[in-house]
Amino acid sequence: MKAFGNSSLVRAMTHKQTKSDILFNVLTSSIILVGCFIVLYPLYFILIASISDPDLVIAGQISFFPKGLTFSGYERIINYNQLWIGYRNSIFYAVAGALIGATFSLFAAYPLSRSDFSGKKFITIFLLITMFFDGGLIPTYILVRGLGLRNTYACLLVVRGIQVMNILIATSYFRSSNIDSLYEAAQIDGCSHFGYLFKILIPISTPIIIVMLLFYGVFQWNDFFRAMIYLDKPQYQPLQIVLKDLLASNQVNSEVMEMMSDDIKAIDEMIKAAESMKYGIIIMATLPMLLLYLVLQKYFEKGITMGSVKG
Repeated sequence: MKAFGNSSLVRAMTHKQTKSDILFNVLTSSIILVGCFIVLYPLYFILIASISDPDLVIAGQISFFPKGLTFSGYERIINYNQLWIGYRNSIFYAVAGALIGATFSLFAAYPLSRSDFSGKKFITIFLLITMFFDGGLIPTYILVRGLGLRNTYACLLVVRGIQVMNILIATSYFRSSNIDSLYEAAQIDGCSHFGYLFKILIPISTPIIIVMLLFYGVFQWNDFFRAMIYLDKPQYQPLQIVLKDLLASNQVNSEVMEMMSDDIKAIDEMIKAAESMKYGIIIMATLPMLLLYLVLQKYFEKGITMGSVKG
């Protein structure tokens, strides 16, 4: 009984917090809450603005709660054909770009992670140079046009489709996975480099594979600059270009409305329609990647942590 009382007393003393502990917990919790608010409020505002009256949104009367609840923007989005073309293209670029980029990055990372690969230092330096120096936009554009890649689906998959940073992350991951001892054991059983890569290393490297797919998929999904430069035909343009054109047309309509007064009502309706659509399109463009991050979060954390080990 006495022992039980002593253990209870020790447990109570262990869990008792001092004033400094309480103050620290309050301060850190407050900082975290403020940081979460700063990060999440823009997404929340876009969500409530997409279902609010466009007049109130334009007037700046929407802050924390939707007003004049309406789904007219989403109704217009459903009937907006170019949006679905952009959505289809973005899905294709994200999936194909992720598969191609991850495959080439992992294949390049494996020999660079081998201590017995004689050309490792030269190739690593060569890759690092390309991270800091390139030919520039105009020479790249001339090259892309000369290769006949403009206005093709292959353009966004080839131009900057492989990123050196991802290769280095995968290399560090392989190097930190005790690759030498694993290969020696496989070599004793008569396993070649290709056999070791496909039968042993890749099956146990799920975290870094998921990270590579996620990095390349998000990059292809969010990127609009390359599409803006190399794709001027609507049938090849991704979702981000559709959103950019919608925002640009809204701005142009506002300027036209200021210069002319003959058909102000029609222009005003166009501005309201574009205003109600753009927030909905932002939600539709953000939601897939947000859900993907939530689903793959555990693999993402593990892959990044192991890939950041210095080797």
